[in-house]
Amino acid sequence: MKRRIFRLSLAVMALCALTLVAPVSAQDAEPIKIGLYAPMTGPIAFLGEGFQYGATLAIEDLGGEIEGHPLELVVVDNKCNPTDAVNAVRQLIEIEQVHVILGGGCSSATVAAQPIIAEGGVPAVSATSTSPSIYEGMGVGGNIWQFRVNPDDLIMAYAFAERIAEGTERIALVAENTDFGRGALASYIPLLQEHGVEIVSEDYFDLGTADYRSALTRIRASRPDALLVVMTERDGSTFMRQLREVGIDATIYSRGTLTSPLFLEYTADDPTISEGVLEFSFWAAGLDPEHDQRFLERFGTPNSPHRGMSYYTTRYVIAEAIRNAILNHGEATPETIRQELKALSIDTPIGHIEFDDHNQAYPFGTIQTIEDGQPVFVGTIELRPIPRGDEAEAEATEVADEEAGS
Repeated sequence: MKRRIFRLSLAVMALCALTLVAPVSAQDAEPIKIGLYAPMTGPIAFLGEGFQYGATLAIEDLGGEIEGHPLELVVVDNKCNPTDAVNAVRQLIEIEQVHVILGGGCSSATVAAQPIIAEGGVPAVSATSTSPSIYEGMGVGGNIWQFRVNPDDLIMAYAFAERIAEGTERIALVAENTDFGRGALASYIPLLQEHGVEIVSEDYFDLGTADYRSALTRIRASRPDALLVVMTERDGSTFMRQLREVGIDATIYSRGTLTSPLFLEYTADDPTISEGVLEFSFWAAGLDPEHDQRFLERFGTPNSPHRGMSYYTTRYVIAEAIRNAILNHGEATPETIRQELKALSIDTPIGHIEFDDHNQAYPFGTIQTIEDGQPVFVGTIELRPIPRGDEAEAEATEVADEEAGS
């Protein structure tokens, strides 16, 4: 199996004894391994690269160690593919024997890895996988080892669908043909319909699609007031170029990355391509300007949602759990790290992070747009737990009864 392994370690002092502080050599300090499984090759390898950048910078900002233990980053390629994700996680757990896992970048990879993570007994933290199905299996859903920092698409749809519906009567839906794209639209469709918005078209495109013009011409003919586009930077830049060529005059909402600095790097020849796009997400340029600048200086490329979320998840969530495991239990093992993730309550630049009974956190929702070819941070919105399963059905029945009685 093809794989890429990246290691970053910095030797410092060993962990202090309970009553004595004794300096020891770097060789005596047991390293703590953070495993990362992400798409390092394939059509969205830029996302995996971004994850590696974010985690690397986080470890550097931690001084390469936590409580005297060197940190080692081990990266394996999941190709954003379920089969490769399973193999990647097995490699991290069985061969590399990592203490904690970050990943997997794509919802399909994260979903596929769940049984292996549960079986292997190593805590894993998602920073960007947004499929609602992941929620059902975490925590009290059965897999106590999986945690998720980012909100899923259902959480975000509940927060943002009403905003999209304001002033929108007819909407066209467009997404990449992945679990991410399909999951996002599946979350928004019923909520938009509840708000009385007519869905005039629904299209999914394979990753790497080069020509969207025929579909865009058909969408234009359906006369939408707005489009909701769920795509990441690379494919989204091609789509938006051709949307402008076709001349669709509609409000563009994004649940992808169409306003990120990285998107603007893909459209550097015409940064106004995404002018006026309103994007709803869980990361935005300008949320933490000092970090955005540090990222640019360190890697020579701008920050983005995957890069930023990888950094914050490693720097604040995983690192704090490791630190508390050492301080409260005397050692950082997969089990003690899991316990401290469950007990975590910390304020971060992306909001307060604390996990519910399904091991789901609720950071800020973010709103961003493009003005004069530059990303503009509009603000944040509080994200909250939402009704799911039987609770959601009961709420829908209650709403229907109220409407019938009115």
